[in-house]
Amino acid sequence: MITKAEFDKIQNGMTSKQVFEIIGGKGEVMSEAGEKDKPGYTILYTYNGKGSTGANANFTFQDDKLMAKAQFGLK
Repeated sequence: MITKAEFDKIQNGMTSKQVFEIIGGKGEVMSEAGEKDKPGYTILYTYNGKGSTGANANFTFQDDKLMAKAQFGLK
């Protein structure tokens, strides 16, 4: 589970490894586009969050760099 404090530490441009270290593991893969290890490969991970019911966070990586992040209800 991800907390708001962990979410706030994560910045665009980080690698997936850096993000997984902050959160403590990989989330659930929600979508993938392109071929792994090829230019333009994009993957979206989602995590259940600590906070209100349905709290979650999503992270989109392209070429292993964080391109976007979003959260709902984290505390």
